[in-house]
Amino acid sequence: MVFKITVDCLVFAYDNVTNKLKLLLIKRNNEPAKGAWALPGGFVKKTEEFIDTALEILNQETGAKNIFLEQLKGYSLTDPSPDNRIVSIAFYALIKLEDFRPATDNSHTYQWVHINDMPPLPFDHGQKVQDAIQKIKDSINVRPIVFNLLPSRFTLNQLQKIYEEIFTTKLDNRNFRRKVKGLHYIQSLNELEDNVSRRPGMLYSFNEQEYIIAAGKLSVV
Repeated sequence: MVFKITVDCLVFAYDNVTNKLKLLLIKRNNEPAKGAWALPGGFVKKTEEFIDTALEILNQETGAKNIFLEQLKGYSLTDPSPDNRIVSIAFYALIKLEDFRPATDNSHTYQWVHINDMPPLPFDHGQKVQDAIQKIKDSINVRPIVFNLLPSRFTLNQLQKIYEEIFTTKLDNRNFRRKVKGLHYIQSLNELEDNVSRRPGMLYSFNEQEYIIAAGKLSVV
Protein backbone atom coordinates (compact mmCIF):
# COMPACT_ATOMS: atom_id res chain seq x y z
CA MET A 1 0.00 0.00 0.00
CA VAL A 2 1.25 3.47 -0.92
CA PHE A 3 1.18 5.92 2.01
CA LYS A 4 1.18 9.63 1.17
CA ILE A 5 1.01 12.85 3.17
CA THR A 6 -0.48 16.06 1.87
CA VAL A 7 -0.84 19.57 3.27
CA ASP A 8 -4.03 21.57 2.73
CA CYS A 9 -4.16 25.31 3.39
CA LEU A 10 -7.19 27.30 4.46
CA VAL A 11 -6.48 30.92 3.59
CA PHE A 12 -8.86 33.48 5.10
CA ALA A 13 -9.07 37.19 4.32
CA TYR A 14 -11.51 39.87 5.42
CA ASP A 15 -13.13 42.06 2.78
CA ASN A 16 -13.46 45.51 4.37
CA VAL A 17 -15.76 46.69 1.58
CA THR A 18 -18.42 44.01 1.99
CA ASN A 19 -17.58 43.20 5.64
CA LYS A 20 -17.30 39.51 4.83
CA LEU A 21 -14.80 36.84 5.89
CA LYS A 22 -13.71 34.97 2.77
CA LEU A 23 -11.82 31.77 1.99
CA LEU A 24 -9.51 31.19 -0.94
CA LEU A 25 -10.52 28.31 -3.22
CA ILE A 26 -8.77 26.98 -6.31
CA LYS A 27 -10.14 24.95 -9.22
CA ARG A 28 -8.47 21.54 -9.34
CA ASN A 29 -6.52 20.87 -12.53
CA ASN A 30 -6.17 17.11 -12.05
CA GLU A 31 -8.15 14.05 -11.06
CA PRO A 32 -9.62 13.09 -8.71
CA ALA A 33 -12.27 15.83 -8.56
CA LYS A 34 -10.85 17.66 -11.58
CA GLY A 35 -12.63 20.97 -12.08
CA ALA A 36 -13.98 21.12 -8.52
CA TRP A 37 -13.39 24.07 -6.21
CA ALA A 38 -11.09 22.97 -3.40
CA LEU A 39 -8.53 24.07 -0.84
CA PRO A 40 -4.98 24.77 -2.06
CA GLY A 41 -2.73 21.84 -1.22
CA GLY A 42 0.15 19.62 -2.21
CA PHE A 43 2.16 16.55 -1.30
CA VAL A 44 4.88 16.70 1.34
CA LYS A 45 8.38 16.02 0.09
CA LYS A 46 10.29 13.29 1.92
CA THR A 47 12.77 15.66 3.55
CA GLU A 48 10.34 18.53 4.15
CA GLU A 49 8.66 19.76 7.33
CA PHE A 50 4.88 20.11 7.09
CA ILE A 51 5.01 23.85 7.70
CA ASP A 52 7.55 24.29 4.90
CA THR A 53 5.14 22.62 2.50
CA ALA A 54 2.40 24.97 3.69
CA LEU A 55 4.62 28.02 3.24
CA GLU A 56 5.54 26.95 -0.28
CA ILE A 57 1.86 26.52 -1.17
CA LEU A 58 0.96 29.89 0.34
CA ASN A 59 3.77 31.68 -1.45
CA GLN A 60 2.62 30.24 -4.78
CA GLU A 61 -1.09 30.80 -4.25
CA THR A 62 -1.12 34.14 -2.39
CA GLY A 63 2.28 35.85 -2.64
CA ALA A 64 1.68 37.24 0.86
CA LYS A 65 4.67 37.56 3.19
CA ASN A 66 5.01 37.37 6.98
CA ILE A 67 1.50 35.98 7.37
CA PHE A 68 -0.18 34.30 10.31
CA LEU A 69 0.02 30.54 9.77
CA GLU A 70 -0.89 27.80 12.23
CA GLN A 71 -1.45 24.07 12.05
CA LEU A 72 -5.11 23.16 12.41
CA LYS A 73 -5.08 19.36 12.81
CA GLY A 74 -4.41 16.10 11.01
CA TYR A 75 -6.97 14.18 8.95
CA SER A 76 -7.00 10.69 7.50
CA LEU A 77 -8.82 9.75 4.32
CA THR A 78 -8.67 7.05 1.65
CA ASP A 79 -8.38 8.10 -1.97
CA PRO A 80 -10.41 6.33 -4.70
CA SER A 81 -7.77 3.61 -5.05
CA PRO A 82 -7.93 0.91 -2.35
CA ASP A 83 -4.15 0.56 -2.56
CA ASN A 84 -3.52 4.16 -1.52
CA ARG A 85 -3.75 5.82 1.86
CA ILE A 86 -3.57 9.60 2.23
CA VAL A 87 -3.11 11.58 5.41
CA SER A 88 -3.64 15.34 5.31
CA ILE A 89 -2.22 18.00 7.61
CA ALA A 90 -4.31 21.17 7.51
CA PHE A 91 -2.99 24.67 8.17
CA TYR A 92 -4.98 27.88 8.34
CA ALA A 93 -3.65 31.30 7.40
CA LEU A 94 -4.97 34.81 7.93
CA ILE A 95 -3.97 37.46 5.42
CA LYS A 96 -4.89 40.99 4.45
CA LEU A 97 -6.80 40.98 1.18
CA GLU A 98 -4.64 43.78 -0.21
CA ASP A 99 -1.54 41.57 0.23
CA PHE A 100 -2.93 38.90 -2.08
CA ARG A 101 -0.56 38.62 -5.05
CA PRO A 102 -0.48 35.08 -6.49
CA ALA A 103 2.59 34.04 -8.43
CA THR A 104 2.55 35.02 -12.11
CA ASP A 105 3.21 31.39 -13.10
CA ASN A 106 0.33 30.10 -10.98
CA SER A 107 -1.77 27.84 -13.21
CA HIS A 108 -4.76 27.68 -10.87
CA THR A 109 -8.05 29.49 -11.31
CA TYR A 110 -9.03 30.92 -7.92
CA GLN A 111 -11.88 32.71 -6.20
CA TRP A 112 -12.55 34.25 -2.79
CA VAL A 113 -15.76 32.84 -1.34
CA HIS A 114 -17.75 34.07 1.64
CA ILE A 115 -17.63 31.48 4.41
CA ASN A 116 -21.43 31.15 4.30
CA ASP A 117 -21.53 30.57 0.52
CA MET A 118 -19.21 27.60 0.09
CA PRO A 119 -19.75 25.49 -3.04
CA PRO A 120 -19.67 21.69 -2.65
CA LEU A 121 -16.07 20.81 -1.75
CA PRO A 122 -14.36 17.48 -2.49
CA PHE A 123 -12.81 15.00 -0.07
CA ASP A 124 -12.90 16.21 3.55
CA HIS A 125 -12.39 19.88 2.66
CA GLY A 126 -15.83 20.90 3.93
CA GLN A 127 -15.02 19.50 7.38
CA LYS A 128 -11.70 21.33 7.38
CA VAL A 129 -13.47 24.62 6.64
CA GLN A 130 -15.85 24.07 9.57
CA ASP A 131 -12.97 23.16 11.87
CA ALA A 132 -10.93 26.20 10.85
CA ILE A 133 -13.81 28.62 11.40
CA GLN A 134 -14.41 27.14 14.85
CA LYS A 135 -10.69 27.45 15.60
CA ILE A 136 -10.79 31.14 14.68
CA LYS A 137 -13.81 31.66 16.94
CA ASP A 138 -12.09 29.88 19.82
CA SER A 139 -8.88 31.88 19.39
CA ILE A 140 -10.03 35.39 18.53
CA ASN A 141 -10.86 36.40 22.12
CA VAL A 142 -7.70 34.97 23.69
CA ARG A 143 -5.10 35.87 21.06
CA PRO A 144 -4.74 38.94 18.83
CA ILE A 145 -5.19 37.03 15.57
CA VAL A 146 -7.96 39.35 14.35
CA PHE A 147 -5.37 42.04 13.56
CA ASN A 148 -3.86 39.79 10.89
CA LEU A 149 -7.07 40.36 8.91
CA LEU A 150 -7.34 44.13 9.38
CA PRO A 151 -5.32 46.91 7.79
CA SER A 152 -2.50 48.21 9.98
CA ARG A 153 -4.64 51.32 10.51
CA PHE A 154 -8.30 50.59 11.15
CA THR A 155 -11.42 52.15 12.60
CA LEU A 156 -13.36 50.80 15.56
CA ASN A 157 -16.25 50.24 13.18
CA GLN A 158 -14.08 47.95 11.07
CA LEU A 159 -12.97 46.07 14.18
CA GLN A 160 -16.55 45.66 15.36
CA LYS A 161 -17.76 44.51 11.94
CA ILE A 162 -15.19 41.72 11.77
CA TYR A 163 -16.21 40.42 15.21
CA GLU A 164 -19.85 40.52 14.16
CA GLU A 165 -19.04 38.65 10.98
CA ILE A 166 -17.04 35.90 12.69
CA PHE A 167 -19.53 35.37 15.52
CA THR A 168 -22.58 36.02 13.30
CA THR A 169 -24.12 38.31 15.89
CA LYS A 170 -24.85 42.02 16.24
CA LEU A 171 -22.84 43.72 18.98
CA ASP A 172 -23.93 46.70 21.00
CA ASN A 173 -21.97 49.60 19.53
CA ARG A 174 -21.57 51.57 22.77
CA ASN A 175 -20.45 48.59 24.86
CA PHE A 176 -18.02 47.41 22.20
CA ARG A 177 -16.34 50.79 21.91
CA ARG A 178 -16.14 51.14 25.70
CA LYS A 179 -14.37 47.79 26.00
CA VAL A 180 -11.98 48.49 23.15
CA LYS A 181 -11.03 51.93 24.41
CA GLY A 182 -10.12 50.31 27.73
CA LEU A 183 -7.49 48.15 26.02
CA HIS A 184 -4.14 49.98 26.08
CA TYR A 185 -2.74 48.04 23.12
CA ILE A 186 -5.42 49.33 20.74
CA GLN A 187 -4.17 52.86 20.31
CA SER A 188 -5.64 55.91 18.67
CA LEU A 189 -3.48 57.45 15.93
CA ASN A 190 -5.26 60.81 16.24
CA GLU A 191 -5.97 60.64 12.53
CA LEU A 192 -9.20 60.34 10.58
CA GLU A 193 -9.75 57.96 7.66
CA ASP A 194 -9.90 59.65 4.28
CA ASN A 195 -11.56 59.06 0.92
CA VAL A 196 -14.88 58.04 2.45
CA SER A 197 -18.32 59.42 1.56
CA ARG A 198 -19.61 59.23 5.14
CA ARG A 199 -18.36 60.82 8.33
CA PRO A 200 -14.73 59.65 8.71
CA GLY A 201 -13.83 57.51 11.70
CA MET A 202 -10.81 57.78 13.97
CA LEU A 203 -7.96 55.46 13.04
CA TYR A 204 -6.41 53.01 15.50
CA SER A 205 -3.55 50.52 15.46
CA PHE A 206 -2.59 47.37 17.36
CA ASN A 207 0.52 47.70 19.54
CA GLU A 208 1.95 44.22 20.05
CA GLN A 209 4.37 45.27 22.79
CA GLU A 210 1.57 46.81 24.82
CA TYR A 211 -0.43 43.62 24.34
CA ILE A 212 2.41 41.56 25.80
CA ILE A 213 2.61 43.93 28.78
CA ALA A 214 -1.15 43.63 29.24
CA ALA A 215 -0.67 39.86 29.71
CA GLY A 216 -3.02 38.97 26.89
CA LYS A 217 -6.28 40.47 28.14
CA LEU A 218 -8.09 40.56 24.82
CA SER A 219 -11.80 39.74 25.03
CA VAL A 220 -14.06 42.42 23.57
CA VAL A 221 -17.26 40.41 23.05
